[in-house]
Amino acid sequence: MNKTSNMHIPDSLEQFIELYLGLESMEIIDLLLDLSGATIDARALPLLKQRLQEEQAQVSQWEAHGYVRMREKSAQLVAVLQPLILTLEQEEQI
Repeated sequence: MNKTSNMHIPDSLEQFIELYLGLESMEIIDLLLDLSGATIDARALPLLKQRLQEEQAQVSQWEAHGYVRMREKSAQLVAVLQPLILTLEQEEQI
């Protein structure tokens, strides 16, 4: 019996890419993005805004539970997401 018989086999390139990127390290993902010329533009705004809201909520939750490092990480994400979103919104208006 084939060991992969229980695994879901994707049927499109996008699904293969999603599965691959989910398993790959961030260093390789960064390299792939540089090589492929991928950029973040206004199309990403809904996802970025959602992530901002999630991380803003996490900051207070981590703090309440005493998870200092996790709170710091969420706060760093918030600090980076806010100007990124603002810049993308301004570019979208041009």
